[in-house]
Amino acid sequence: MKNKYFFVVSFMMLAVFTLCGCGKKTYDTENQLAMGLSRNMPVYGTYGMAENFAVISDGENINEASYKKLASALLVNDTSKEPVVAYNVHEKIYPASMTKIMTGLLVIESIEQKKLSLDKVVTLDRTVTFDEWDVMASSLTEGCQVTVKNLLYSLLIRSYNDCGVLLAEEVAGSQSAFVDMMNEKAIELGAVNTHFENAHGLHSDNHYTTAYDLYLIFSEFIKHDMAYVIDSLPLYDFTYIDEYGEQQTVEIEPTNGFLSDEFKLPAGYSLGSWKSGTTEEAGNCLILEFVNDSTGDRYIAVAAGAEDRDTLYSSITELIKQAK
Repeated sequence: MKNKYFFVVSFMMLAVFTLCGCGKKTYDTENQLAMGLSRNMPVYGTYGMAENFAVISDGENINEASYKKLASALLVNDTSKEPVVAYNVHEKIYPASMTKIMTGLLVIESIEQKKLSLDKVVTLDRTVTFDEWDVMASSLTEGCQVTVKNLLYSLLIRSYNDCGVLLAEEVAGSQSAFVDMMNEKAIELGAVNTHFENAHGLHSDNHYTTAYDLYLIFSEFIKHDMAYVIDSLPLYDFTYIDEYGEQQTVEIEPTNGFLSDEFKLPAGYSLGSWKSGTTEEAGNCLILEFVNDSTGDRYIAVAAGAEDRDTLYSSITELIKQAK
């Protein structure tokens, strides 16, 4: 009982310290242990996490031999809550556009709570620009009008970074206030080895996560039907009114190579929600949900830090084939 009390108090102190900004949060696997999310979770289970998530101890690798080309890899049977593959799942990685899982989650929650409407029209007071020259962005410019629905769909399907900024401002008033919400939500979900600095995932040294934390965040994201509806689309007509009052439509396809037919999904499996990400520092990354059609079991797979797109999809394909 004393041990359980210690961990409850430790968690409360950690949460208050972080939320109040009382110090700079650093990456530390001991944070995960203190919350009972790693090797101590089955013993203390402060919030019953062991009943809801796969448990992987800090430093534990499982069936990792085929995934050494990645920075980290994870495969979880989400039906039985059993880990199938684990490689460096508690090690620090950069999430790139997998960040948009959290962005999308907070936007969807705002819509479900009636704080924001899919039909709301956003008028751009500026063109959202970025320092990097090759950033994935929409054709929206100052004076354009676009609905929240189009911003959200294009954020998750085509990974438009400017749409992340615009949605953050609609939800929280500013991107910085939205980032505070992202970090608070991460703590709430147990993703204590995660720290966000923006709503889109473009690189920042202090913008990081782990494969296991992504699994926790993604598990919350896929609870929402809207996430699946958006992620299941092979094409989407991104529509807006330009600065001259003319309607423009751009057909966009997913960045997920399985949906765009760039790569073949192994037979016998059905794809659910997903999010890809790529930056120079993060490498090529993908998190996805899928179902083994013969058993009905649902799985979550994460592959992060691949050197190129072919390596990413060969690795994620190998992960899928482990879901037997």
